Amino acid sequence: MTVFDNVAFGLRVRPRSKRLSRAEIRQRVSELLELVQIGWLAGRYPSQLSGGQRQRVALARALAVGPRTLLLDEPFGALDAKVRKELRLWLRKLHDEMGLTSIFVTHDQDEAIELADRIAVMNHGRIEQIGTPKQIYDDPANPFVYEFVGTANRFDAVAQGGQILAGSDLIGRAPRQLTDGPVTAFSRPHDISLLPAQERYGVPATIQSVTSIGGILRLKLESPASRQLIEVELSKGTWVDPDPEPGTPVRLRLGRFSVFRTSSDLQQLKETVPELSQTA
Repeated sequence: MTVFDNVAFGLRVRPRSKRLSRAEIRQRVSELLELVQIGWLAGRYPSQLSGGQRQRVALARALAVGPRTLLLDEPFGALDAKVRKELRLWLRKLHDEMGLTSIFVTHDQDEAIELADRIAVMNHGRIEQIGTPKQIYDDPANPFVYEFVGTANRFDAVAQGGQILAGSDLIGRAPRQLTDGPVTAFSRPHDISLLPAQERYGVPATIQSVTSIGGILRLKLESPASRQLIEVELSKGTWVDPDPEPGTPVRLRLGRFSVFRTSSDLQQLKETVPELSQTA
């Protein structure tokens, strides 16, 4: 079937008592094709369309019958990154114009954060957290959400005497309600800054690699306090050396981080640690 016939299909197979007239169907389909910006493709067949165009046809076909809720299950999964980005911006605008409740299933975090008003993070069929994109990213409910959404650096640490320590190195102050004992600290790459190695505070680490992308420096560092390589993002000019070299020893200052004792016990530490801010 042509693009036009595909979109019209759901309207044509309705019971006769609920079916629109031919003229009304033609008008409805034409309006939808213009809405999804493919009116000029009405006479084409699927084999003559790009992947992005086919997805717009599928969306118009779903909208034609006037659904109360729209379910999109990995709709952009087979498309390249550039087309995916273009389509999600367009879909968000379309959603706002139509005011239709949409459920969008995706493994692409950028899609979820950019499109959603609310996000549900699922793990083996269980909802781990529901919230706005900001809540999901900035206030994860447990370690799974923290590591699953965005990039996270993980540090094995202990809460001791009101402080969070990685070995003998100070990460920051512990929340008041956190009792002493083993904990895990998480911090985002953009919430970590670098201090010279001779500074007294911070977690020691060694730069492994540096990648420059526009005005951003992306560094990978190794520290005995972390289970894995640490990722840090810096704006150019925030480090005394504009081009930090691999092998350079530094100290890591965690300006914002979260502390978990168990998967269900979250204690958030959002303020910058005063002792560290004075040395930055």
